[in-house]
Amino acid sequence: MTYGNKRIFSSASVIILFALAALAIAVLSEDKNKKAILAARMEVFCDLAYNSLNGELPSLPENIEISIIQPDGTVIFDSRTEAVAMENHRNRPEVSKAITKGSAYAIRRSSTSDTRYFYYAKSYGDRVVRCARPFEVDLQKFFKADPLLIISLTLLLSLSLIVTILLSRHFEKEEKAAAESQRRQLKHEMTGNISHELKTPISCMRSYLETIINHPELDNEKKDLFIERSYLQSLRLSDMIRDITLITKLEEAPELFKIEAINIKLVFEEVCDELEDQISKAQMSVTNLLPPVCIRGNYQLLYSIFRNLVENSVKYAGKGAKAEIICDPTSGRSFAFDYRDNGPGIAEDQLEKIFERFYRLPSDRRSSQDGSGLGLSIIRNAVIFHKGEITAYNVEGGGLGFRFTLSDL
Repeated sequence: MTYGNKRIFSSASVIILFALAALAIAVLSEDKNKKAILAARMEVFCDLAYNSLNGELPSLPENIEISIIQPDGTVIFDSRTEAVAMENHRNRPEVSKAITKGSAYAIRRSSTSDTRYFYYAKSYGDRVVRCARPFEVDLQKFFKADPLLIISLTLLLSLSLIVTILLSRHFEKEEKAAAESQRRQLKHEMTGNISHELKTPISCMRSYLETIINHPELDNEKKDLFIERSYLQSLRLSDMIRDITLITKLEEAPELFKIEAINIKLVFEEVCDELEDQISKAQMSVTNLLPPVCIRGNYQLLYSIFRNLVENSVKYAGKGAKAEIICDPTSGRSFAFDYRDNGPGIAEDQLEKIFERFYRLPSDRRSSQDGSGLGLSIIRNAVIFHKGEITAYNVEGGGLGFRFTLSDL
């Protein structure tokens, strides 16, 4: 999910939650208001009954039942049952609340008739008058939520969802267009950089070979030197083409990389074996402290990570340098690596820049073996492919280190 879609989704979630909360509040509020209306009507009957205690009970609707109760809960009159036969009502919820709060209502089943009633009780100090009305079909309909309110809020919720979907599609199109534009820009920049970088080894090779061809009188020692330099430039050109191919494939078609179980210790050993001549010429020592564990990933990319790290030390750490790599399984599916050498390190402000394509260190840190300028960029992309992160740091006491994580795919 893109950042824009996440933002839309978050906003939509808030709108939907607000709509649902509004619906719940409206229904509850409506229910409370209807109970208050019914209680107000029942209060009128209670007042009429209390005011006629010393006379004849006034005529009330047939479905209204009256109970007169003393503050201790004793029933002294009931319009439907002999009062003497009734149990104490002090613990009836509407009666007990009316005694303490002045009035109260409740919807519950009668303990004598097992009929559901709406009860309203009001305390007058010396007496509590309670009116009851059966909770019949007409009353159930009265308490039903207003269909118009539910329909309105449902429409609001539906409209929110529709707007969210439309906005999500709109932003998704915009982000795709922006991503495509950025991809084209990066591709254009990379093409320009590649063209520039390829010119150097090709121009050097051409210059050396033209000198040999156009000057047959050159002594053999000079010819051998020019041939050797041409060969080194061809190696540089070959490495550059290899790296360009790999990084292009990483960015354009990552799905083409095969995923399998890879023994990381063996991969690093293979890298050291292949670079044995370069390591020996640099009089370096590389210590493999990796555990013999397997990671589900791509062999070519894992190999490129380790190869470029070692090559970087060979080129820049200096003669007689030492390098080592360790690994700490952070969880069942993730591994943390630390590769470091004891070379001169680099300036702090360059630690992030070295991962950029074709980045060149300042002239005082250059090496006669400068490569394609893509090695560390490949490392970063390969780490990202394996759902990891990488940072460079200066080792305390001298040296350059790389901390990175790799996860099972």
